[in-house]
Amino acid sequence: METKKQLSNFLSKPAESDFALIIVSRLYAGSIYLLTVVFLLASILSLPLSAQTTEAKTYKLQQRIIENPRDVEAHLQLAMEYSLANNFVKAVETYFILLRIDPDNFHAYNNLGILYRKSGQFRDSIHCYQQAARINPDSYWVPYNMGLCYEAMGRMQEARESYGRALSLNPSFTQALQRLRSLTDTGSNEVVPALPGLVESQIYLVDSDTGQPRVYSPDVPPRTVARPVKPVPAATPATEPEKISEKIVERIKKEKEVRKQYRTTRKGPAAAIFNQAMDALDSGNLEKAIEYYVSCIITERDLLAEPDNGLIRKGLEHLKERPNRMKDGLFYRGLLIFISGNLELAVPDMQSYLESSRSRGKDVNRLYVDEAARIIERREAEKAAAAAQEQERAALLAAAKNASASDIPEPEQPRASDFVLKRMSVDQIIDEADRLSRESRVQDAVAVLETGLQSEPDDLRLLMKSANAYTDLMLLKGDQEAGRMALSRFEKIYQKAPENSREWAVAGEMIQELKGRIR
Repeated sequence: METKKQLSNFLSKPAESDFALIIVSRLYAGSIYLLTVVFLLASILSLPLSAQTTEAKTYKLQQRIIENPRDVEAHLQLAMEYSLANNFVKAVETYFILLRIDPDNFHAYNNLGILYRKSGQFRDSIHCYQQAARINPDSYWVPYNMGLCYEAMGRMQEARESYGRALSLNPSFTQALQRLRSLTDTGSNEVVPALPGLVESQIYLVDSDTGQPRVYSPDVPPRTVARPVKPVPAATPATEPEKISEKIVERIKKEKEVRKQYRTTRKGPAAAIFNQAMDALDSGNLEKAIEYYVSCIITERDLLAEPDNGLIRKGLEHLKERPNRMKDGLFYRGLLIFISGNLELAVPDMQSYLESSRSRGKDVNRLYVDEAARIIERREAEKAAAAAQEQERAALLAAAKNASASDIPEPEQPRASDFVLKRMSVDQIIDEADRLSRESRVQDAVAVLETGLQSEPDDLRLLMKSANAYTDLMLLKGDQEAGRMALSRFEKIYQKAPENSREWAVAGEMIQELKGRIR
């Protein structure tokens, strides 16, 4: 109760971002029970931690916070320890406290986005990642995390664009390149390909020596680089000096190999234009390289995954002060800014380009005009979504104030009767069960779902909801019979769900976990 009161007081104050209201309203409305199932899966794949070691570290961090309540690093490490121990509620509470101390803490937003993506709350996850990108636009693994979230949502085009932004910030980011190529190889926007395991999408804190993000884990020792032992020079007979011509040939060979790594191995017209862009850049013709690169990117978005040899950075420097030095320079500069991940800064250039194109008549490039209009429309859609979120935030704030001002609690609404439930659709039954779960009435939710399964015994959504509800009962009350019912439900889901679907994967993991817990 004390935690809820503190968070309610926090909500009554204006905040720089609106995510906290959304998260708190969902978390303390009763969605913890549903999230428990998802984070139970994390315990299967996470690294094993000694309970004694974890408690000792947690205790030390808590003592640090007692000594200095505004210790940002201690709060962050404590939230990480809670996350590794699968204590979701404590982890989120600690991140909220951290954001009250440091409203622009990058790691808090990024890690909250990861937690909500794992729990299936994709909208909240994307919002947290957007806040993290606002704080640190140069972080290349934030767009990578967003790509994983969009991929799980089935929004493949946005996933590709997110991976492309990650690669534009770090061309050697192999994980983003693998995901982008995987999406390209599937050739379909309808089927969600297999996502990487939880270990590959854990909480990133620092960069490793290879330039890739390194997973936070107290069990992984810090990397040490072994220094090679200097060999003792041995007396060798003097060799003839290498011929100058051979040195030149070797140097030319190495330069060709370096240039080759920036060429694409793809086939098709767009790939040929991409290689022409790299050739033009090597020859010092930057403007021609920009024209070729923009043409191939518009034709085939997947080429964003290829290394650009610094072309984007050089192009932005070339057009920064004088975009009119090139024909369609405003469009080129705006598109390069957009590829770099800053949509808001790209829109003014695109608007100016569209205004100037109206007076050019047939001389205008229609492909560029359409692309500029698409980027502007995307920005307008984001602004509309932000306005809707602001209205939702205001409504939640007003509701929170009204709730705190009222001393009389609302009477508990009874669950629908079996007679009414049998005439409900599957969606209505799920909504009724969710309402009861939010009110901490898990047993009533189970009864509602069982009534729905009498009419639709093979509906995967009802089966998944029922299995999750029984799992909550087992975890909350230690009810072994509920655990056996959950195991039975997950086994049925595993048999009926399509292979490689989300339901099939979750059911398989839960079957293994429940078999180890049920006595």
